[in-house]
Amino acid sequence: MKFKYIFFDWGYTLISKFNNVDDKIDEILEKYSLKWDDVFKKWKSYQILNSLGRITEHEIYEDLSAILNVTKEDLKKIDMLLLESHILDEETKDTIIKLYNQGYYLGIISNNSIRNIEYILEREKLKKYFKKIIISEEIQERKPNLKVYMKAFEEVSQEEYNKIAFVSDELLEDLLPVKVLGVKTIWYEQNINNEWKKKEEVLIEPDYKIKSIRELLDIV
Repeated sequence: MKFKYIFFDWGYTLISKFNNVDDKIDEILEKYSLKWDDVFKKWKSYQILNSLGRITEHEIYEDLSAILNVTKEDLKKIDMLLLESHILDEETKDTIIKLYNQGYYLGIISNNSIRNIEYILEREKLKKYFKKIIISEEIQERKPNLKVYMKAFEEVSQEEYNKIAFVSDELLEDLLPVKVLGVKTIWYEQNINNEWKKKEEVLIEPDYKIKSIRELLDIV
């Protein structure tokens, strides 16, 4: 067994696809003469603050309602549409279960909110497979801050850091810091360039590259 511990990023790694719900959001916003493009940047900024534990979901609804003159009820509908749009596909679920059954210690390290991750894991009945779930909202720090990683690896001796693999689509934000710690890096290389994620330049070389989560079974 090359590795003992496998940690995953969340967005665009475990959650590798999203249903497009822009039209449904625009339907909600139509009565306010707004479109999702008008709202997105403000929404994203508040989500980052939420992922740092600086603001609650309730406070987001309060603030955005005042700023946009949109009701909190409609903002909650938009929030749920975005949450339900997360896809954890069958290939990923099957790989997680196989890795778990082979005896790997599985974990998640995410710059996200507690509610979002727990909702999806419960929906997909996968929470039981992960021994460690570290979410930036709880730590009140986001990757690449080393505090996040040290919290995730607190049950692993430093002598065994080379037995840890971290899988992520983010080279600079996620993989560079753990490479410094001696953790093995697996880049889930995706050709994505949208409003949530920009395509990265390859400024560091990861230890491994994969095009699908299933390829992990051949690496570890």
